Amino acid sequence: MSRPLIISDCDGVLLNFIDPFVAYLASEHGLTLRMTSFALSGNIHDAAGEPVDAARFPMLLDGFFTTHMPTQTPIDGAVAALADLAADCDIVILTNIGDRHAATRTEELARLGMPYRVIGNLGPKGGPVAGLVESFQPSLAVFIDDLPPHHSSAKKLAPAVHRLHMVAEEPLRELIPPAPDADARIDDWAEAHAHIRRLIEAI
Repeated sequence: MSRPLIISDCDGVLLNFIDPFVAYLASEHGLTLRMTSFALSGNIHDAAGEPVDAARFPMLLDGFFTTHMPTQTPIDGAVAALADLAADCDIVILTNIGDRHAATRTEELARLGMPYRVIGNLGPKGGPVAGLVESFQPSLAVFIDDLPPHHSSAKKLAPAVHRLHMVAEEPLRELIPPAPDADARIDDWAEAHAHIRRLIEAI
């Protein structure tokens, strides 16, 4: 029998993103991030308090991943949960970071105790999720992500996958609405670990 497959997002699920990104904006660009809504490109402000042109956001994000990825730290409980699950499951990290950063992300995750395969992606994740399910033919597939649209995409293109909505960074929990196409919403890794273990036991 094939092994279960866990497909997990990275930023906001496995690694803290908001605090390191805020520190990067301040130290490298003199900018601030005001989390009044979950729309990073509209919440970055200059020293005068004026919103930064949204066209600058891709450059700022790329700069963060190029130079400050090592400042990211693991979400509480993520390393231990995945290490336990890896004994019985295949684990793939599906992250919207772009292929050119995937190698660095792989190295950083391994350094932090998460030595798993990383796939760089841009855009909706349903297609890559469906492709991984086709490739692995798992006994169970669990998809973990913090953004509701990715769960909708996965439901459309890989409907058999169990979709777990996780917003692990506290500053974002009240800003990201429930994912209507997720099967469960769990924001804590200890609880998520137990939830996934129950799914595995039910196979």
